[in-house]
Amino acid sequence: MASRTLRIHYFSGDDMNRIFWAATVCAIATVFSPGPGFADDKPLIWKPSKASDTSYSVKLGLKLPTRIETEAGISMDVNTTNSGAPVDTPLKFWSNFTAEKTRTPAGQIGRDVGVDLDGNTGSAGITMNYYEKEIATPQIDIERRSSYGIHYDGASGEWRGVDASQSVRVSHAASGTALIGRATGSDGFRTVTAGVAVEKKLGTRMTVSGSIDRSSDSAAPAARVGARYFFRW
Repeated sequence: MASRTLRIHYFSGDDMNRIFWAATVCAIATVFSPGPGFADDKPLIWKPSKASDTSYSVKLGLKLPTRIETEAGISMDVNTTNSGAPVDTPLKFWSNFTAEKTRTPAGQIGRDVGVDLDGNTGSAGITMNYYEKEIATPQIDIERRSSYGIHYDGASGEWRGVDASQSVRVSHAASGTALIGRATGSDGFRTVTAGVAVEKKLGTRMTVSGSIDRSSDSAAPAARVGARYFFRW
């Protein structure tokens, strides 16, 4: 005769708090989800995620069928303590649209603008991004990215300085090697950072990289070495 064991689990108050807040975010995501297989289709944007054991979020929005490919929506987060008590529930409104998208046999160009508004603090930001890729030779690609942003501080009621970043990437297809140069300026260019990096592909799934960056507010440069493995199933 087969034996069966009955297991009874007891949950503490802290466990129940964590379960409640996780279930709240999941429920919101489920309500706005139209069904399996549709989350990646237009016009719905639905991206639930778990940042850590105590942080959950869901990004909701719509893609409008316009020429400039407008997107807009809200992001809802729940941050809790280790005991399960809610610490913060950020709510952000976001939107972005494509100002230009051009693709030719010799390369591509893209420009987009994004707007973010923090529903809790009243802070806001506007970001303009530019991307250009050029096939310089059959083996060498050149990519340039730039970003400019201005931010409004809801607490002080003032606009902060401009943030800007620039990067140039030169890739050699045959060897899988790329050289990157980059520079950023933040808080009205009070802090400026510049650096270089090298990436090397090992096979089709792994990339190793090394970089060195120097910031105006740091006495010594920062060096980093890392590896990234990609696998999809």
